[in-house]
Amino acid sequence: MEGSIGLPALKNLEKLDLGCGYENVNLQLQSLDIFPSLKTLSLENFSLKGTIIIQRWQNLTNLKELTLRVSSCTSNVIQDIGTLTSLEDLVIDGCDVDDNLNLHGFCELRKLQTLAIINSYWNTSLPECFSELTSLKYLDISYNNFSGNISMFKNLTLLEYLDISSNSFFGDIYMLKNLKSLEYLDLSSNKFSGDISHFMNLTSLRGLWLSNNNIEIPSSLAPLFNLSKLQKLYADNNMIYNAETEMHSVDTPTFQLRSISLSCCGDGGSFPQSLNHQHDLRDVDLSNINFNGDQFPNWLLENNKKLEALYLVNSSLSGHFHLPSTSRRGLSRLDVSSNSLDGNIPNEIGAKLPSLLVLNMSNNFFGGGIPISIGDMISLQILDFSNNKLSGGISRHLPMGLLIFDVSNNQLFGDIPSSMENMSLLALDLSNNTLFGGIPRWMGKMSGLEVLLMANNHFEGPIPVEFCKLNYTLKFLDLSANNISESLPSCFSFSRLTHVYLSRNKLKGATTSFFNSNYLVTLDLSNNHLTGNIPNWIGTLSTLVYLLLDNNHFEGGIPVQLCKLNRLRLIDVSNNNLSGTIPPCLMNTISNVTSRANYDDSGYDGSIGYFSADVPIKFTMKSISYFYKATVLTYLSGIDLSCNKLTGEIPHQFQYLRDIIVLNFSHNSLIGPIPPALADLSQIESLDLSHNNLSGNIPSRLLGLHFLSFFSVAYNNLSGTTPRRTGQFATFEESSYVGNPFLCGEPLPKNCSTNGSSSSMSKNTTDKGFIDMKVFYASFVGSYIVMPLCIAMVLYINPHWRQAWFYHVEAATMSCYYFVLDHILPKRFR
Repeated sequence: MEGSIGLPALKNLEKLDLGCGYENVNLQLQSLDIFPSLKTLSLENFSLKGTIIIQRWQNLTNLKELTLRVSSCTSNVIQDIGTLTSLEDLVIDGCDVDDNLNLHGFCELRKLQTLAIINSYWNTSLPECFSELTSLKYLDISYNNFSGNISMFKNLTLLEYLDISSNSFFGDIYMLKNLKSLEYLDLSSNKFSGDISHFMNLTSLRGLWLSNNNIEIPSSLAPLFNLSKLQKLYADNNMIYNAETEMHSVDTPTFQLRSISLSCCGDGGSFPQSLNHQHDLRDVDLSNINFNGDQFPNWLLENNKKLEALYLVNSSLSGHFHLPSTSRRGLSRLDVSSNSLDGNIPNEIGAKLPSLLVLNMSNNFFGGGIPISIGDMISLQILDFSNNKLSGGISRHLPMGLLIFDVSNNQLFGDIPSSMENMSLLALDLSNNTLFGGIPRWMGKMSGLEVLLMANNHFEGPIPVEFCKLNYTLKFLDLSANNISESLPSCFSFSRLTHVYLSRNKLKGATTSFFNSNYLVTLDLSNNHLTGNIPNWIGTLSTLVYLLLDNNHFEGGIPVQLCKLNRLRLIDVSNNNLSGTIPPCLMNTISNVTSRANYDDSGYDGSIGYFSADVPIKFTMKSISYFYKATVLTYLSGIDLSCNKLTGEIPHQFQYLRDIIVLNFSHNSLIGPIPPALADLSQIESLDLSHNNLSGNIPSRLLGLHFLSFFSVAYNNLSGTTPRRTGQFATFEESSYVGNPFLCGEPLPKNCSTNGSSSSMSKNTTDKGFIDMKVFYASFVGSYIVMPLCIAMVLYINPHWRQAWFYHVEAATMSCYYFVLDHILPKRFR
C-alpha cells in the first residue's frame, strides 16, 4: 500500500503499533507529531527511508519504548534515535543500513534499561561512551559487525543479561569480573582471551556462552565450582587445559548443570570427575579433547536419567562401553566415535536405549556381531558402526525407519539380507567387508536411495537392470573392487548421478551408459575389460571433473569431444589400445579452477547430515600409483595417456595447462622433438615422456620448472647433451636419460668430450641433435648394399677363394638335405 493514511488526532494516545502491510512508511508517519503523549511505538516490516521520519523523532519527547523490526534503514534514521532521551527500551532487529554509522548519539540515552540491536550487521565500532549507559539491565547486540575493546562494558554493573556474540570485540575477559548481577552472559564468536577463573565471583550466572574465542578453560571447571545457579555452559573451540594440580577453595561443584559443551580442543588430562556430581544433565558434548586414554565414563549414563544427548567424539577414551542399569528413554543422540573403545557392543543396547535417533560408535575397536536388539530402536534414523572389528552377518532385524546405515570397514561376511528391502534408506555403506553373493534386485525398489557404497567386497554377477529404477534419486554410486561382471545395463543412465566408481571389476563390452548424467563429476571405470571406442557422448558430460578409463581394452582414437569438457582436472586413459595422434585441443581441456570448486558446484558430494562419502581415486604420479581422496584431489590435476599406441608429435601448445601437476605420455610411439613450450607448465611435478621415438635435444628451457620432482625421457632417440645439473635437474639420475644412444653428459656415463678435450658438439648442436638422422639412415642402408657387392668382387677376382666358397656352399646344402631326409621327413615320403 502506498500513500498517506489519515490517523485521528488522539492527543492522549500512548501506544501505537504499525504492523506489516505498508510499503511507504514515510507517508505513514507524517502525523506522528499529533501524538505528544506517545510512550510506546512499534514499527515492523517497513523500509525506513527519507527525511520525514528524521523530523518526527524529535517530537516524541515522551517516548519510552521503541521497536523497529524492519528490513532496511538510513543512517540518519538510526543516528537521530539519540534525540529520544526518555527511551527506556530500544529494540532494533534486522535493520540493514546502507551507510557508515556514528553511534555516539546513543550515549545520550542515559535512561535505557533494555537495548537490543540484533541481526543488523552494522560494520562500525561502538564508542567508548557506551560505558556511560549505566542503567542498562539487558544488552543484546549480537550478530552484528561491531568491534571495540571489551573494557567499555566494565562499568555496566546493573547488567543481568549481556549478549555480544558474533561480533569482532577483543580484549581480556577480566574486564567483566565485576558484573556480579549477570545471569546470562554470551561472549561467543569474538576475539576474547584470558582465563575463565575471572568469572568465579559472578555467582548469579545461570547461563554462560563462550564458544569460538581464545579463552583458557580447565577441564575440571574448578574455577566455576561456587557458581551454584549455573545450569548451561557452552565453551566450544577455546583452549582446554589440564589443571588437576591447581588448588581451589571449593572441592566439589555447587552447581547442577543441564547442558555442557566444551568440544575442541586441548589436553584435558583425566576425564573431569566434577561431572560425577551431576545428576540433572540433558546435553553433554566433550568431543575432541584429549583425555589421555582414560576409561569411558559409564557413570555419566548411569547418573543422569534425563540425559538427551551425549557426544564424546575423539576424546581419547578407552575401555568397554557399558549400559546403565535401567533404560534411558529420553536419550535420543549417542556419539562415542573415534575413540579406543573395545569389547562387544552390548546385546541389550536396543532395550536400554530404545528412543535413539542417532547412534554412532564408529572408529573404535568393537568386536563381535551387530546386536539383534538394534531392531527394537524403532525411532533410529542414523546408525554408524563403521571402522570397527565387527564380524558375522548383517542383522536380519533392523529398524525400518533407518535413513543412514553405515557398517563399512569391518569384517562382516555373508549376503545382504532381504529384510533390508523395506528400509527407508537415503545412504547405505557396506564397503570394505567380505560380503558376497549377487547384488540384490530388490535394491531397485529403494526409491529414496541417494548414496550406495559397496566397494571392496566379493559381490559378483551383473548389475541388476532394476537399478535403473533409481534414475531420479541415486547421486553417489561406488561398487569398485568387487567381481561384478557382464556389461553395464543400457538403461544405466541416472539424471541426478554425480559420482560413479566401478573400477577394479570384470565389466566388459562397450560403454553405452551415463549419456544422460548431466551432473556427473566423477566417472571411474578403470581396471575392467571394457572394449570398443571411447564414446563420443562423453563430451556432453559438461560437469565432468575426473575421468578414469585406464586399464581397459579401449581402441581407436582419443575423441576430440573430450575437448568440450572445460572442467576436467584429471584424465587417465592409460593402458589401453588407443591409436592415432594426440588431439591438440586436449591441451586446452584441463581446468585451472580447483577441483573442490567443481565438486561443490555439482550440488552434491555424497554428504547427508553428518554422513560423508570420500571415495579414493587411483592415479599414477611420479611413477608410483596412489589412492587420492578428495582433500588431495583438490590440488591434483593431470593427463595420463601412457601405455597406448599413440603416434605423431606431442602438441606444441600448453598455455592452458599452466597449473597441471602430472603429464605422462610414456610407452607410446610418439615422434618429433620435445616441445620447448613444456617449460610453460610452471606447476608441474611429474613429467614422463619415456619409451617413445622422440628425437632432437632436450630443451634447456625445462630448467625453469622449479617444482619438477620426477622427470624421464628414457628410451627415446634424443641427442645432444643432458640439461645442466642445476635446480631440480640436479636431483635426476641416470635412469631419467638412459636408453638414448646419442645423448651424453652427466649423469650418464657417456662424456660429451673426446680425448680429454671439450667437444664442440654441444655448442653447435641444433634442435635436431648432433647427428643428422637422415644421413644416419642413408649410411645404414648403404652399408647393407655395399657389403654383398664387396664379397662378390672378391670371389670374382680370386678363383681359389671362389672355388672354396662354392665347395663349402655345396657341402652345407647336402648336409642339410640328408639331415631333413633322415630325421624329419616321414618314411612313407622317402
